[in-house]
Amino acid sequence: MPRPRSSTSNLVRLLNQSSGPIYALNEKRKVIFCNEACATWLKLDVDDIVGKVLEYHSRELDESILEILSGLCPPPEVFSGIESQSIVVAKYPDAIWSRRKARFLPLEEDGGFVGIIAYVDGKDLPSGTTSLEGPTSESQQLHDLIIEHRKSLARRFPMTTLAGKSDSIKHIRQKVSLALKQPTNVVITGPIGIGKQHLARTIHYNHTPRFSGALTPIACEIITDEMLTSIITDFIQECSRTQSFDSSTLLLLNIDKLQTPEARILNTLLLEAPQPILTISTSSVGLSELVESKNFPEALASRLSTLPIHIPSLADRPEDIPALAQLIPESENIGRDEQVSGFTPEAMDILIDHPWHGNCSELEEIIEASIVNCTNHEVTAADLPDAIRLARDADRHQRIPTVTPQLDQTLEDVEYLLISETLSATDGNKAEAARRLGISRARLIRRWQALQNRNHENNGQA
Repeated sequence: MPRPRSSTSNLVRLLNQSSGPIYALNEKRKVIFCNEACATWLKLDVDDIVGKVLEYHSRELDESILEILSGLCPPPEVFSGIESQSIVVAKYPDAIWSRRKARFLPLEEDGGFVGIIAYVDGKDLPSGTTSLEGPTSESQQLHDLIIEHRKSLARRFPMTTLAGKSDSIKHIRQKVSLALKQPTNVVITGPIGIGKQHLARTIHYNHTPRFSGALTPIACEIITDEMLTSIITDFIQECSRTQSFDSSTLLLLNIDKLQTPEARILNTLLLEAPQPILTISTSSVGLSELVESKNFPEALASRLSTLPIHIPSLADRPEDIPALAQLIPESENIGRDEQVSGFTPEAMDILIDHPWHGNCSELEEIIEASIVNCTNHEVTAADLPDAIRLARDADRHQRIPTVTPQLDQTLEDVEYLLISETLSATDGNKAEAARRLGISRARLIRRWQALQNRNHENNGQA
């Protein structure tokens, strides 16, 4: 970086005298300035901060300076010259969090964008604050919400499977908390693509000191009796040698695909082990159903399912889709030159409406493709693959009532009639009506109220 001119030197001196944290980034997201107040807040030296390139994400990395600084990256729209504000986070190595409001001002020189200066409040935000009043996008609000949720979970488990606000996902988080408090046998059920294996690995790596014990996966759909006996025998020997029975886990993938002879052998091996073996199983159906339909050993089912956790399909919890979707571009931002803040409201509405038969796997695939198409700081409806947009349009065409306008009707009259008939068809359910019309619920309510007020005024004048 060239030596600053005298006017710049005066500005730097003034900024250093500020009692509030201030830092600046160039157009490449590299920190080019940090005042002493900011370094003190972050519990770092200025030299540790200046020169670092920040990325816009909420993913937890390792205990490094870049992880600590990742919470300072401005929303990508600021790099398009848009003033904004957001919640910035200082995460100290001792796992203490500090969350503050920051205002981001684009810097221009000779008519061109050259960087950003950030002004951080001097006091922490109240606990539980997840959004700010003022110019914040929906993507920013989701980003802040995810960071707040990650803070509340500390380092116990990542967000990928457990993000969202539905009652079912809250219940799952409670059960995972129970699994983390003491070793117990867990069975995770749910449809294909919902993230059962990810959750299983999450529980293992967090219910004990990280990576302290072995995780041994067994693919039940292809395992033979000889392979099963060999794997578990080796597992027992290793646990005996390292005294790690209470921290090592057998990961039984797709236990519902295990054949009856192998299931009986597994039950015997677990029963005869010198110490209890900790297991986490995944299945598309409940183990009680397996006992009834496939001659699955009842004793084995009881042994494996001490703590059952069921993950519902995305179709059963559409309110979780915004948070799950937001996680993907933020993960993709790591190591990527072009940063993506999230989704436009129209794009998010399309994602929420989609049936997601492939669940989280399909969601990830679709959004990764959309990011490749994205040319701005947000994924738009046009960036989504054609298949998902066409499917939605076809569904809307089938579900929207047919309205035939009359010659003497205004556009407002037609709009009023269309919304009225759609609300009637959905028994007054505004969320469903909005989905059928292809607009957000908030927009539907605003337009419906405006049209009702207009009709009321017209009737009063008549």
